[in-house]
This record gives sequence, structure tokens and C-alpha cells, in this order.
Amino acid sequence: MTIEHNFKYKVPNTDLLSLFEGTKTISTFKRRLEQLATNDPDNYDRDKVVGDGFEFLVELILKCMPYNRGFGGIHEYSPVQEDDNGVDGVGLNWKGEKCVIQVKFRGNTQTLLSANKDHLSNMVTEATIKYRIQPQDEGEVSRYFIITTAKGLHYYTEDEFFKKHVTCIGYNDLKKLLDGNIGFWRKCEEIVSSL
Repeated sequence: MTIEHNFKYKVPNTDLLSLFEGTKTISTFKRRLEQLATNDPDNYDRDKVVGDGFEFLVELILKCMPYNRGFGGIHEYSPVQEDDNGVDGVGLNWKGEKCVIQVKFRGNTQTLLSANKDHLSNMVTEATIKYRIQPQDEGEVSRYFIITTAKGLHYYTEDEFFKKHVTCIGYNDLKKLLDGNIGFWRKCEEIVSSL
């Protein structure tokens, strides 16, 4: 398995490993990532650290546990690191169709994301124009995903703005998948140790 996200080159290996050593929950990872973000503010902006670090974790999730139905069955995931205009990664969904993923870190896990304030509409624009991925038909598996440490999408954004074409995987979904999943966290530790 190849981990592509360049976060692994932006922080010292000891800092990267400290995110995973003994970690058993998403809240522990999140807290450690926020602490790491304060280590070198002159060279690596805090918001960029937490954003990149969470994107790194999402890549590990989608590569260590592909085809997970709760995550739209996303597999064949690859992060987008150049010209980030709203899409943080591409892959295939449950039905093997191309899909896009936007990753949003939020410190407050009770926050609801909104299309304008959180720049979510950029994902749909880039998905349709750059990647030529159209929204799914009603009742079909999503092709647009947001994975976030926030609670989820604001109802207006989800229902009216996106017309239910975007699937949001929020903090509680992450907790269900990751909390107490010792095998996953130890696999991450093993992967990071070998980088």
C-alpha cells in the first residue's frame, strides 16, 4: 500500500508517529493533531497542518478499509494535492463509478457545514467540470462525498443546495468506524513507522 499524501514529508517522522502511537479513538487523533499544529507556526500554518493531517488520516482509512458501505464503498482512492479547488481526493464508489471526496477538518465536532461559509460548492463545480463526474440519479450511490470532523451538513445545504447529491460522513460516522478499532490504529502506526 502506498500512502501518497505529502503530509508525511511536511512533519518530522517523530511527530507523525506521535499521532498514532497508542491511539484508539478519533478524538485522541484529533486532539494530537491540533497539538501538533502549534509546533511550528512560522513554517507550517496551523489550519494547513490540521487540514493536511486529517486528509492523511482519510487516505489511511480509505486504503486500509476500502469498500466500506458506511463510507460509500470508496476504494481506489488517491489524494489530489495540486490545484486543490474543492476536491481533495478521487476514487471509485460502491458501484465502481468515479467519485470525488472533499475533506474538512473542524475543531468543533458539533458544527454543521454550509455550502458558502465552508466553500463546499467548489467540490461540485470541480467534480463536474474538471473530472466530468455528474451527480448520481435519485436513489443511486453518491459520487460526491464530504468527510469531516464536523457533525455534518446544515439541512439547507444538504437538502436545498445540494439536493441530496452529496453524502456527508461526519464525526459520529468516524467514531463508529474508528473508536476502539485497534487493528486499524496499529496498522496506521505500522505504516507511518515505515515511511
